[in-house]
Amino acid sequence: MAVSVTLPDATSTTAETLLQDARARRATFPDDQFHGFTAAVTFREGSHTFTGHVTLKTIRDITLDLPGASQESLEWLRGVLAMNLAHRLERSGGMPVPTNYPVFIAEGEDNALGVKIVFEGDPLGSSYRIQDGVITEVCRQMHGSRFTITTLDVVITEDGRNLPRHYVVTYFDPETGRLSGVAQYTEHYALVGGIHLPTFIRIIETNQEGITTVRAIELHDLTLLAD
Repeated sequence: MAVSVTLPDATSTTAETLLQDARARRATFPDDQFHGFTAAVTFREGSHTFTGHVTLKTIRDITLDLPGASQESLEWLRGVLAMNLAHRLERSGGMPVPTNYPVFIAEGEDNALGVKIVFEGDPLGSSYRIQDGVITEVCRQMHGSRFTITTLDVVITEDGRNLPRHYVVTYFDPETGRLSGVAQYTEHYALVGGIHLPTFIRIIETNQEGITTVRAIELHDLTLLAD
């Protein structure tokens, strides 16, 4: 992972400091500049390809014009774009769920992904791992599933912030702990009007029956919306 800045050792750095620094290093959408975008879209689902247009204003205001695509595919696509936006909003620090709980370093649990930070009292059971200012792992339970997001590689922007390039989401049954699915993500970006917008999102999903589905979203002719 190409991150040039190394933080002090965890023994001399508090969990709150590590977390604040990692959040500050995420490339988010500035509240005063980002009002959504429009783009031409090419959506590939298995062997099928659909082309059209998307207008994204907020998480709940995403308009898709994609002739031939099923309603199920459109809802899936809206969900992916909404989640991508939720993870980039400046006002939430790039965190789509509340994490305003006391944090502490889990002593003796650091590994090659970094220091483990636990959110005390969080009903979602959240924990992060942080390495060199990058949130490399997120674990929590919500929507009837327990999952782990593992960041494998990031893009470093011109101002030294980071964006995820390759990451994996591993799902587990919250009752049995058994593996229930894996989703592998690849994302590319382009600088538009001083903001890094997504240009490519590929998701390879494998369920517990071993069935794999490959989908890819390509965004072209990106234009930021005015206030």
